[in-house]
Amino acid sequence: MLFAALFARSAVKVQEQLSAVRIDQWLHGIVFQWRWWFLLFIFFISAFIWWRTLDKSRLREIVLYVSLIIILTLVLDEIGEEMTLWDYPYDLIPLFPPLSAIDLACLPFIYSLIFQRFRTWKSFVIATIIMSGIFCFILEPLFIRIGIYQMLVWESYYGFPIYIMMAVICKILVKRICRKSVTS
Repeated sequence: MLFAALFARSAVKVQEQLSAVRIDQWLHGIVFQWRWWFLLFIFFISAFIWWRTLDKSRLREIVLYVSLIIILTLVLDEIGEEMTLWDYPYDLIPLFPPLSAIDLACLPFIYSLIFQRFRTWKSFVIATIIMSGIFCFILEPLFIRIGIYQMLVWESYYGFPIYIMMAVICKILVKRICRKSVTS
């Protein structure tokens, strides 16, 4: 019991130090740099385009889908960063979530546009595969090149099936939840 308490205090102290370093680094080298402005632009343009193209007659269903995608994205991204599979040298905010512009706007909004536009399973899966390919083999390398994403022990193609499974799992969940809410 004493060992656990000492370990917990030690872990908290290390976390405090890490947070202080992250905030200091963000304040003195990231905020207001061109990459920071780029991420801010991605965040707001994604939100704007999503809202303008959103099928508001299906708002509840689409927002549920987006919420599930955001939760999955944040959890997987946090796991990957904690396990030092990848890193985000630049971000809008200095603490969690890791890459807020992508995790909270760009990626979920693209997923939701596919969800609302491609209603049959076949077209949905095809569009998701195309989106996964674009993210893994075009956008991730671009983000690496401009310095806002860094792969440590990860390869772009590892994410390809993950992007697809996220979309499919979230669609299944949303359909089941919506079906349950109609019958209840």
